[in-house]
Amino acid sequence: MNTYTHILFDLDHTLWDFDRCATETLTDLYYKYQLEQLGTPSPNEFCQVFHQVNRRLWDLYNRGEYDSERLRQERFFLIFDELQLSYDETLPPVFAEEYLTTCPTKGYVISEAVTTLEKLRDRYQLHIITNGFSDVQAIKLQYAGLTEYFQTVTTSDVAGYRKPNTGMFQYALKNISATPPECIMVGDNLKTDVLGARNAGIDQVYFNPAQHQYTEEVTYEISTLPELLSIL
Repeated sequence: MNTYTHILFDLDHTLWDFDRCATETLTDLYYKYQLEQLGTPSPNEFCQVFHQVNRRLWDLYNRGEYDSERLRQERFFLIFDELQLSYDETLPPVFAEEYLTTCPTKGYVISEAVTTLEKLRDRYQLHIITNGFSDVQAIKLQYAGLTEYFQTVTTSDVAGYRKPNTGMFQYALKNISATPPECIMVGDNLKTDVLGARNAGIDQVYFNPAQHQYTEEVTYEISTLPELLSIL
């Protein structure tokens, strides 16, 4: 029987509902800036291209091939170009700034996240470990009503490492004065969260609501957050 005392959570897609928050923000901005007049036929298509480009950029960021400032500056230029829009060069920076200001204030969380955290908080110390940016993550936690559940928040820009680099996990564990056997990592990203934690000697819970197929060895797999309670 493992005796975990610390649970490390990823934030986006694991607790904070990134897809819903981003889609709502982008839809509002689509209409505000009248993107249909620039050549985007629908907000759905705009959101689809955003998520495709955003995933590519975050994969590059996680591999260390992009830094946070470049991602922020280039993202909407790349999205608008992918859509072949006719736009003024001043629009993407304005759009990016408003997206970054608005999206983190959307308080949507993954189903049953709060009730699960409520049941875990009295038995474990809970922590966030994320490749997201510190300023943005703090706002997300606040507006989603999640701040009170976590003792620490470790971000890549503070740690100087990015998941799956083991340095990220070592930094977090040193910060909370814990050893790998005392911790378990919960996240939706098989590479950055699960395999990163495994390489750092930390047990893992792969949050896999979409039931993606994989061959890598993981400690546990769940498709809903309340399943954590039966594991722990």
